[in-house]
Amino acid sequence: MSNISNDSKINEMCNAMLKSGRWLLVRHGKHPILRHLADGATKCFVVPSTPSDPRAFANFRRDYNRYLRAFLIQTGVIIA
Repeated sequence: MSNISNDSKINEMCNAMLKSGRWLLVRHGKHPILRHLADGATKCFVVPSTPSDPRAFANFRRDYNRYLRAFLIQTGVIIA
């Protein structure tokens, strides 16, 4: 497992995303970026490597869930 973020919850979530094989880790400047590898995917997530906000994990998880739902609706897996 790689150390992507100093926040343990964000780090666990990012490592699980990378383990799935559908995400690619790209180091860009000061922050690591997770890029979705599926067909029709357009989203990249900037990972807070040293979050100072106590809600950083909640915000990251919320953004991921919103993106995942929009992507599944776009690809026709679920119907809104």
